[in-house]
Amino acid sequence: MAKPLPTAVVLPAALTQKTVAALCREGALTWAGCSAQARTLDCSAVTVADGAGVAFLWVMQQRARANGGDLRLEALPAELAARLEAYAQAQQKAAASPEVRGAHAPRENPISALGRRVCEGAAAWYAAVAYLGEVLCSLGALCSRRFRWGDCGLAFQRCGAEAVPVSALIGFLLGLILAFQSAIPLKMFGGEGFVGGLVGIALVRELGLIITAILMAGRTGSAFAAELGTMKVNEEIDALETMGLKPVRFLALPRIVAGTLALPFLSLFATAAGLLGGWVVMAVLGFPARYYLDQLQAFVALGDLLGSLAKAFLFGFMVSAVGCWQGLRAGRDAGAVGTATTAAVVTGIVLLTVLEGLLSGVFYAMGW
Repeated sequence: MAKPLPTAVVLPAALTQKTVAALCREGALTWAGCSAQARTLDCSAVTVADGAGVAFLWVMQQRARANGGDLRLEALPAELAARLEAYAQAQQKAAASPEVRGAHAPRENPISALGRRVCEGAAAWYAAVAYLGEVLCSLGALCSRRFRWGDCGLAFQRCGAEAVPVSALIGFLLGLILAFQSAIPLKMFGGEGFVGGLVGIALVRELGLIITAILMAGRTGSAFAAELGTMKVNEEIDALETMGLKPVRFLALPRIVAGTLALPFLSLFATAAGLLGGWVVMAVLGFPARYYLDQLQAFVALGDLLGSLAKAFLFGFMVSAVGCWQGLRAGRDAGAVGTATTAAVVTGIVLLTVLEGLLSGVFYAMGW
């Protein structure tokens, strides 16, 4: 025959995490909810109780009430009783929240939602314009000794020199693919000899730069956002502001200058590799290298290269500035760093496309 469980239990003097774990292993929770009869916890010996002890008493009461019983806390110290009451109120407040109850938040008025989104968009644009103005004003520091050329050189090595192999590879494959695909329709009209001119114009004017800029947005813009976002999480940026140092001038400006100088450098390598890929296709089609060079000289002018380099400086500035901006405005948790990194890549690529479309229209109007 099973031995009946006692209706009263004496608690130890120290109701701490260690003793609570021991009581749970001994079946205290099962004892509290095993039947509907009244049970008693003798708390007269309790002198010390931490957060685990308060939570233990509350859970014991809930277990008893869930089975229709009652749990009396006998001789409970006044200070512990007050803490238990505060804990119970906090649990009731948390249980009443919409997130815990699974209820949806009140539906927002459509006009209010529209106004809120307009205000948020205006605030974001204001912050972006203010950031751009601060960056432009900080460019004067390039002529002073306070500019961190060492950090700029390190950033240039990471976003420029270390990206040369992948830029050259993508440029070579792009030139190869472009030459093969253009040779197919041109061969139908006997114009495969113009493949070299077509590849040269496309790579020098647009494709070599665009592909390199997109690569930089995915590789460098995300890296800048992740670096500065992590510094934001670790409160390093707050420490700089406490010391009176401006994060834009101290952290963002060296990276922006490095990215601005790196993109034309990478664009030249990618374009040269793409022209090499076009030469390979021309050699396969049976054209000598001299003919390919003559085609490039006939169709590609120095102005095409200079215009592409001018756009490369602008694209490099934009990609680097967007990456740093997303990093500086990131939240203070790991998820916010990932969000800032994604936003840096997406925003950079979208702005690249928009800016390229605008510049193409301007250059067309100029006859370029």
